[in-house]
This record gives sequence, C-alpha cells and structure tokens, in this order.
Amino acid sequence: MKRLLPLLLTAILLLTLLPGAALAENKFYFDKTYNTVMEGEMLQLVLIREGDCADDGQLTFTSSNKRAVTVDEDGFVYGVGKGTATITATLKGYNRTWTAKLTVTCARGVTEVRVNEDKLSVYGVYDPLISGVVDPWGEYGELPVLLIRKGKQVTISATLYPTDATNRKWQLTTSDANVARVSGTTITGRAAGECLVTVQSVQNPDVYTAYHVLVVEPVTKVKVTGTEKTIYVGETLVLDATVTPANATIQGVTWSSSREDNASVDAYGVVYGVSKGDAVITARAADGSGQYATYTVTVKQQPESITLNKDVITLKTGNYQTLTATVLPSTTDNKSVNWYSSDESVAKVSTSGRVTAVSPGTAIITCESKTHNYVYAQAVVNVYQPVTKLSFIEKNPYVAVGESITLSWEIGPDTATDTSVTLSTNKESVLEVHQDGTVIGLKRGEAYVYVTANDGSGKKASIKVTVTQPVEGVEMKYDQVSVGVGSKVTNTAQFTPSDASITSMTWYSADPNIATVSGTGSKATVTGRAWGDTTIIGVTDDGSYVTTFDVSVGNLDEALVITNLYVEDNDTIRIVTYNQSNLVITRFYYEIELYDAWGNPLDCNYRNHSNMFEGSNKNTIYPGESLGRGTYSFGSEFSRPWGIGKVVMTITGYETEDGTSRYIRQENRVERVWEATVMEEYGY
Repeated sequence: MKRLLPLLLTAILLLTLLPGAALAENKFYFDKTYNTVMEGEMLQLVLIREGDCADDGQLTFTSSNKRAVTVDEDGFVYGVGKGTATITATLKGYNRTWTAKLTVTCARGVTEVRVNEDKLSVYGVYDPLISGVVDPWGEYGELPVLLIRKGKQVTISATLYPTDATNRKWQLTTSDANVARVSGTTITGRAAGECLVTVQSVQNPDVYTAYHVLVVEPVTKVKVTGTEKTIYVGETLVLDATVTPANATIQGVTWSSSREDNASVDAYGVVYGVSKGDAVITARAADGSGQYATYTVTVKQQPESITLNKDVITLKTGNYQTLTATVLPSTTDNKSVNWYSSDESVAKVSTSGRVTAVSPGTAIITCESKTHNYVYAQAVVNVYQPVTKLSFIEKNPYVAVGESITLSWEIGPDTATDTSVTLSTNKESVLEVHQDGTVIGLKRGEAYVYVTANDGSGKKASIKVTVTQPVEGVEMKYDQVSVGVGSKVTNTAQFTPSDASITSMTWYSADPNIATVSGTGSKATVTGRAWGDTTIIGVTDDGSYVTTFDVSVGNLDEALVITNLYVEDNDTIRIVTYNQSNLVITRFYYEIELYDAWGNPLDCNYRNHSNMFEGSNKNTIYPGESLGRGTYSFGSEFSRPWGIGKVVMTITGYETEDGTSRYIRQENRVERVWEATVMEEYGY
C-alpha cells in the first residue's frame, strides 16, 4: 500500500505572497518531520522556501542511494529497499544557488505475525473436544480457539516476518479485559467466557494474528474406566473417561498410548490391540488443566492359524503316523491344542497327534486351539489294505512293429483298497506302453514292461515283450547267377526293412533237372544239374512276398570235356571229346604237350623244337554227342616222335553255330593227362 503525506508546501508558498514577504529572511531547508518512507510506498517531502528562495527558479531533487530511495522532480520519494539516502534539493536563482539536504530512511515493514502454539491449547472451531462450547457461526467465526483456565495465565511467543523488518515489536490486545487480561506477553484468564485477543505488529497494526479466547472452568480430576484389562491382537476395548467437576467447561479429553506398537487408541477412547505387550493409555483433560488418568492394557497374541506337517496321510491297517501342529504366529501366548477324529473306527488320534489306523476307510483329524476353537487345521487319513500279489497273465508275448497287443495282470487280495497300477517300460524306443495295458511296437527288439501297485506296497511285476519287424518286401541280391554242372552258387534275399525279424524262406526250382535249390533262410544255394536255364523261386514263410532269380547252368569254359586220351603202339594219339553243353559247337582248339616215359619233354614241333603243338577239330558236335578218333587235325608243325610216355591235352577255345567264339583263359583250362606204364612202354 502506498501513502502520500499531507502537502505542506502549498501553505509555505502562500506565505510568500503576503505583504512584506520581500523583506523576509531567506530560508531554504527540508522539514525533518517527514523523513521516513515505507518500502514500496511514496512520500512527498516538505521543502521550506522563504525570502528570495520563494521566487521562481530551477528546482531539482537528487538521491544519494537509489537502491534505498528514489526522488522525482516534484519531490516525491519512493521506498525502494531497506536503507538510507540523502535527498538534495537545489534551487538556481538569478544571482544565487541554494541547496538543502535531508536524510531519508526506507523502512521494511512487517508482513506476518506467527505465534508459537507448541505450549498453547489451541483447537479448531470444529474440534469435537469443544463441540457445543463455541459457535462457529458466532461473533468470532472460525478463528482458532485458545483455551485458558480461569485464574491461569499463558505466555505468548511470537515471531514477526520478515526477520529483517525495521521494527519487529508486537503487542497484545484484548476485546474484554474482564474475561482475559493482557499484560506484556501474558494472557490471564479472569472469568469464564469468550473474547478476542490479537497479537499485533507495533509498526503495522494492520498485520496481526487473532485468537478466539475461551476462558474455561477447569477440570480438577479425570477418571478412566474399562470392562477389562486384557485384549488380544486385533481386538478392541472401549474406555470411558469422566471429568470433575461436572460443570467444567470442556468435558472432553485427549487420548494417547505409551506404546503405539502394542496398543493404539483413537480420539474416542477405543483401544486396538496391535501386538503382544503392555501399553499405558492416558486420558488428558482437553482444557489444558493438566489433569489426566491412566489405564494399563495388556495385549496378548491369540492363535491366528494352525498348520499341520501333512494334509493327507495314508496308512496301512495297524500302522501309525504322528501329525505335528504349528500354531502361528510364533508369539501366540497359549499354543495348546486339542485333537479329534471324525471316525475312530477308521483312525484314532492321541493327545500328542499320533494317528493310528484301525480299519479301511477315511477319517478327518482335526487339531483345534484350546483357547480359540475357531482356529483349527485338518488332515485326511486314508486307511487301506495293501496289495500283496501282482503278476502278468501272458507268457512270452510279442508284438509286431506298428501293431498293438493288450497285456493283462492279476492283483490281490480282492479286498485291496487301491487296485490301480502304473505301467512303464525300460525301453521307450522299442515299445510304447499305455496305462490300460496296451503295448505298441515301435522298433524291433526286446523290452520289459513293468506293472507297479500305486498303493505304496512296493509290489511290482515284469514281463519281457518281443517286438518283431515284419517283412515289407523282398528282392534278390543278384537277378541272375551262373553255375557249372555239379557246382554250387549262393544268392541272398534282401528284406525290407533291413531289420526284419522273420527271414525264413521256402525255395523252389522251376526245373530241378537243370538246377536244384536248398536253404530255409535268406540264402538260396543252387546246384547245377544239367546245362540250361531255369528260375529259382523264394517265398517268405508267411506267404506274403515272393522273389525270383534266373539261373544259367553250365560252365562255358567246360562246354567240351576230354573223355578219353591215350597213345596206341605206333605212337598214334587217340582223343575222344564230349559236348556237355547245350551249345552246337562247330569247331574247337586245343594244345598237346608230349613227354617220354621218364617225364622228359619230347621234341614234336619242328618249327620251334618244343614238346608242345596246337590242333583243332572242325567237326560239328551237337549237345550230348562225342567226337572220337580220326577226326582231329594236328598242326602242320607237328612231327610225331617215338617213345611217347605222357600226353597232356587242354582245350583252349571253341566256336558255335551262331558265330560266337570262346577263348578259355589259361587259369580256367582243364588238363587231360595220359601216362604209359613202363611195361606199356616196352611192349609188355
């Protein structure tokens, strides 16, 4: 707020207009009465001008400290900030200059009065403790209510802000000294009643704090009563407080607890058990009389829950097991419990929780707090007759891959409580077992199936199941084989899949005169009987699959055989050959080596002088025919020697009527040897 002091300059100027003013003494100075301006406010200085100074001239104003005070051309000063400044007025006349100086103080005002209420009994007008005593709609409205006992005084402690205000003094005022008298910093209660007391700034009376003072008839005694001294955690207790005298202005009390962590109390005297322990509950007169009474409450911890070490126990008739009860929380004062059985013909329970199985059936065991029967825990007891016998019915079962069988078992006795079982296998890759006894073959092999009683008796049985792999297809390793007459050759049947379990076969020959076959497994052994072609047939034992392969009987290197070889007396070599093949041979070739009786080579080839010569036969030999003497043509290099003792002949090749030529390799040639005895050599 800005204030403008009365202007005195006008009056002074009027004096200069009176007759004889020209003869007045020259005066030029400030009136020092007005030398203080409040921070943020304005003040017009009073400048005295008499004599020649009253004449017109150039008048200026300056401030030495504009951070404290500023001044305008009309002599109005403005409080900028706390501090002082010298204001100089300068008047320039025709022949002379006059100056005047004034020290102006800028004062910082009080903006707030704050009262320390820590030691005062101050209540809101709606506080239940003074409800009905003061009227919030009355003369003092909703001002805070300050209680003072009649005949007692209270001391006011106030702080004015800002703390650097120029004048921080304050004073007390009362609207009715008969009710409450003020003196210095104290208020004294004179008579029961109400008045207004103001804590007011001396510098700025518009800044204050006001209280609705209530002088009361004091309480002289407080009494607390309750129905009991002990409560449990979570429970409440209602205490009642009465005050003396009956006409005490404030009948209410304030409640407090010495141990809020044990027992708390609300504004209405309701005590709540928080945790195990003792607490002193105090009811203190609300009028500030200092009167109070106490009530000691003991809070106990009741059981809140009970847990058992097992919720379900299973016992064989005659056996027993002990249940352990834990009463919570651990701070519970009385942890005693009682035990009950819902059916003692099934199971009995002792005072220590020992449960004894009597007969098959189900019973409920209850553990109950002795002090709070609504706190309890229960366990189910199942009494059973265990399994004593368990075995599979099947013997040596087997199942094919991809197929299934169902196993069955016997369980005893008939009175067994739990006849359920669990089936398993030691090789899940070989077979799959279901709990209904179904077994599915997965791959060829052997695996055990186990059946285990679920009643905990430990009874178990096992059975070995063979998983077979059926044949899904068969083919021969070789589609065609060759074998000589009287020789044997083997061909192998290949099964799909390769791990088929049953590989037995029955083998047949389409023409046993040409070839016969033997064997019962995957190998067929073929024996050549006569030159020709035939088919070997193989059938799986279950008749599902048939395979065949072709057989060609006859060794082409042995199509011709030398059936007779000898030397006549005149050293003429005689030869007989036989066509044992089914070929029409039109010509064949041979080699002959000659030795004397002592095994020495006989020179019979005049070209190279060796004991070996070649020959051929151009006669056609039909299958099954022989070619005898007089039909063999020796080479032109042959020179017949005398004294032949040994002849070695081999057939080296032949030609057939279809133009095919056959050359017999050295290692496959069959020698025919003739040797003469010594007596034959000398003609005996």
